[in-house]
Amino acid sequence: MVDFDDPNNQLFLTRVFQALANVNTRKILETLAHGPCSRGDLLLVLDTSTARIVEVMEILHTIGLVAEKETREGKVYVFNPTGLDLGRSWLERLYSIVDGRALK
Repeated sequence: MVDFDDPNNQLFLTRVFQALANVNTRKILETLAHGPCSRGDLLLVLDTSTARIVEVMEILHTIGLVAEKETREGKVYVFNPTGLDLGRSWLERLYSIVDGRALK
């Protein structure tokens, strides 16, 4: 059972939802969900700068949604869906509250 009142979990949830509120961040995650990408690959998909991609990737890496992997061709970014587990758990909890209320 997840303790949603734990300050660390609250901070993590806030950071995840803040990251997901940004359209470019969502596009990056959707792109990475299809497979690893280099920074150059992401630049082809997004209408943004290299500096902005680096900034977003640092945020996503910090909250565990993205990992970096070295390949022969260079660094690639890999989506880490387990970083969404706490957010998913919180949303499921919210749905169960709403569903329970609807049954009354």
